[in-house]
Amino acid sequence: LHRMEVLSKMDDYDVRPDTISFNTCIKAFCNSDRADAPFKAEEILSKLETNPQYPKRNGGALIVRPNRLSYNTVINAWAKSTLPESAIRAEDLLLRMIKSFKSETFATITPDAITFSSVLNALAKSKTVRFKAEKCSSILRAMIELHEDDGSYDTKPNIICYNTVLNACAFSARGTEEEKRQALTVAVETYNQMRQGKYVSPDAVSYGNMLKCCANLMPPGEQRNAMASRLFKKCCDEGLVGGMCLDEIRRCVPPRAFLPLLADCGYDKPMGQRRKAHSVELHELPRKWTTNVKRGDMASRQRASFVKPKMKPERRTRHPKEKVPPVIRRPGLLVEYGASARDM
Repeated sequence: LHRMEVLSKMDDYDVRPDTISFNTCIKAFCNSDRADAPFKAEEILSKLETNPQYPKRNGGALIVRPNRLSYNTVINAWAKSTLPESAIRAEDLLLRMIKSFKSETFATITPDAITFSSVLNALAKSKTVRFKAEKCSSILRAMIELHEDDGSYDTKPNIICYNTVLNACAFSARGTEEEKRQALTVAVETYNQMRQGKYVSPDAVSYGNMLKCCANLMPPGEQRNAMASRLFKKCCDEGLVGGMCLDEIRRCVPPRAFLPLLADCGYDKPMGQRRKAHSVELHELPRKWTTNVKRGDMASRQRASFVKPKMKPERRTRHPKEKVPPVIRRPGLLVEYGASARDM
């Protein structure tokens, strides 16, 4: 890229970097294994935001401007990074895009669903950001406001954004008690918004994340059992019981209450057989409980019920048997007949 900029100032070469050239260089840093790749990518983006100009051979100048892909690539680089400040840097880029779009009259660069989901994912998996549930919720609200003002399909919230907010709430268990209460409040509000069905409706991952919030953010007791039971019954009625949902309901309720809960939902076979709670597998559940689950969400990650398949023991012999050549049997009495039918 630097070589193109140098040659563009010479009359003998008609080489001028454009937006595609800058984006390709940004993508190259993002795909590299360098620890400073996000810093280098953002450095190129900052240069691109200054709208550099390169002279044309016929006169005039080529003005290079960033586009949405430029920002999304850098944000994705920060989202993939393991640096402590990666989530905050990705959030700052998103806020910069929103501020630029609202302040400039002829602004054309708007964040889309990919931009928002990348920032939400970076915040959700961060281990250094405090009150990340509230941060993710505010970003989701900003996305909704931008969609209502713009009306574009690109800024419409999707199920991935809502599930990422729930995931951020579920993994706020390492915070203080205040942070846990706030995360649980955000999870309930987000779930209620999904229940309204204005943009999306809950799926199997949504119910799994809500049950994970109950297990991680609520202390064991009757209140957690009641809330988890209501969520599981609603999940069964809508046919969205996936592998994650079955995993988390076993964490929420005690083992002695799991089989009665299945019986209360309409499946009393394990209770009649007096089985253990961890022995119930996903494929045994009624078909109507899993009818609306996507194939990818059917993967069972059951922590307590995973049983390794029994392998047949191999026969180990110290002295292997030697191969015996096949026995060739001697032929019986050979009788030949001549033309006169007499024995010869």
